[in-house]
Amino acid sequence: MIATSAAFETMSQEPAALEAADSNTYPYDEEVIEQDAIYYPIAQRDPNDVRTILRLAVSALCFAALSLALAGLLTYKLTRSPELIVVERTPEGDRVVGNDRHYTLQGPIQLRADKPGDGDKKYAASKWAESFFQIDPQTRRADITRGLKLMTPDAALALVDQVKQSGEWETQRREEWQAVWKPQVVAVSGDDPYKVQIVGQQEISKTIGGVVQHTSRQLICTLALRPDTAKRTDDNQNTGFRIAGIVDIKVLTDRPAAGASSNGESNTPTISVAPPQPAQ
Repeated sequence: MIATSAAFETMSQEPAALEAADSNTYPYDEEVIEQDAIYYPIAQRDPNDVRTILRLAVSALCFAALSLALAGLLTYKLTRSPELIVVERTPEGDRVVGNDRHYTLQGPIQLRADKPGDGDKKYAASKWAESFFQIDPQTRRADITRGLKLMTPDAALALVDQVKQSGEWETQRREEWQAVWKPQVVAVSGDDPYKVQIVGQQEISKTIGGVVQHTSRQLICTLALRPDTAKRTDDNQNTGFRIAGIVDIKVLTDRPAAGASSNGESNTPTISVAPPQPAQ
């Protein structure tokens, strides 16, 4: 009976001991559970995202390469010499001239590399004479500017300096000159292929002392030309030549006037003689 009561007491104490043990281990189990609940990010992308990024990168590189190619092509087109085709009408027939290709054609039309010739020299000299001898007060400044651009820089500077010293243009402005220029002869000199002789008539209306005067005179001048290194441009009237200076100029009046000498030469201002500049 004593043994039975002892066993019973032992069995009654076991649940209490188990509860005490559970109460002692519960905080540890809760901590373990909390630590296991921490999630760490997985360093891995979706394959579709990777493919999309690669496609965008390749597209950007292709676009950059195409942009560079287009920029290079545009630069080349802007800096290269433009192709120029000139149709020159001659007594022998029409001739087509190109500046960057050589062609041998049969028939009246010929195609060859552009090479400014005597026709361009005469045209350049004619436009220069028209710029200075055709006087219109409303366009005088623009005409003089165009004529100076047609000259080489040294010749233009020398001409302006001499005109300032002589006061020719100031006299023409003060007397309100108006002149009509009629070219008569424009020819390349037989002695020098880079000299052009011009003969023309200038009909002048001017006001002196409130009185309008009309006079007519003939001008004979010789111009020195030289090839323009820039080839055909707007400044040289697309001729490929520039005026390098005025070799000689003479003024002949149709009738005696004030300031005219007995041999028919007039001292009336026309334009100073700019010495020709040596070809470079």
